[in-house]
Amino acid sequence: MTIEAFTHRPAMDRKRKCSLHGGPLFLLFLLSLGHVISALDVPLDPTVLEGLPQPPTITNQSPKDYIIDPRENIVIHCEAKGKPHPRFSWTRNGTHFDIGKDPRVTMKPESGTLVIDISRERAEVYEGTYQCTARNEHGTAVSNNIFIRQSRSPLWSKEKNVPIVVQEGVSLVLQCRPPAGLPPPIIFWMANNFQRLPQSDRVSQALNGDLYFSNVLTNDTRGDYICYARFPHTQTIQQKQPITVKVLNMDAINETMAAMLNDTDFFGGECWCPLVNAAPHNNSKNPKNPKITPNLSPKSLCYLISSVE
Repeated sequence: MTIEAFTHRPAMDRKRKCSLHGGPLFLLFLLSLGHVISALDVPLDPTVLEGLPQPPTITNQSPKDYIIDPRENIVIHCEAKGKPHPRFSWTRNGTHFDIGKDPRVTMKPESGTLVIDISRERAEVYEGTYQCTARNEHGTAVSNNIFIRQSRSPLWSKEKNVPIVVQEGVSLVLQCRPPAGLPPPIIFWMANNFQRLPQSDRVSQALNGDLYFSNVLTNDTRGDYICYARFPHTQTIQQKQPITVKVLNMDAINETMAAMLNDTDFFGGECWCPLVNAAPHNNSKNPKNPKITPNLSPKSLCYLISSVE
């Protein structure tokens, strides 16, 4: 097509051609312009930032509640950055902690991290609240208050467990009552053969370590229910005295009563249900007005007491 032919076309036709071909060309132009603009975004030179003065910033520190192992050296972390590199100092229980006066305490080079040698000292001497401060001429940064405590695994209190006799079908709770260690111990129940006691929907362990039976069965009878407490920091395990549980079904209870009482006593008797934990009843004298408790404890037994004194 010649130039003359194009110029003699109607104006509307030329406008239609521009709208058809001008749109995509315009988009391509915008896209190319975007590439040009992005190419002009020059990233900052890292060397420029390195030369700028910067106030200190804490980059690493020990946890607020810091439980230490008394068998190992105490390491209290404190790291910070800044331009120029910051200087470090510490406070202990709110007052200045003079590291130079304690030969057991050293500070790592170019760092605020403390290393305390407790090989010839008790760990509890260094318990307390510590705080690290990083300074340069452009500012100051402080760490969190770091509460240092040593791990403790106190001994289990000595106790003598009385055998527990219960009726089949009742609920039962075996109490663990572990010593209050720091941090709290991990509780689990095992038998004498160091096998974990199986748990299910019927038998479960509570958060405080107690072992719950929703309803006991005769096969729950055993003499080695043992609660263990594992203290993770000191890597020690302590155990409670074994607990004996005997589960009786109704047939066994009836046979026991029949063996204890003759026919006259049996038919002339009254039912009395004392708690196992209650004071022992003096068998030399029967109660005049024995009571039948409607809500029996899981740890209770019923005895037939003769009404004839």
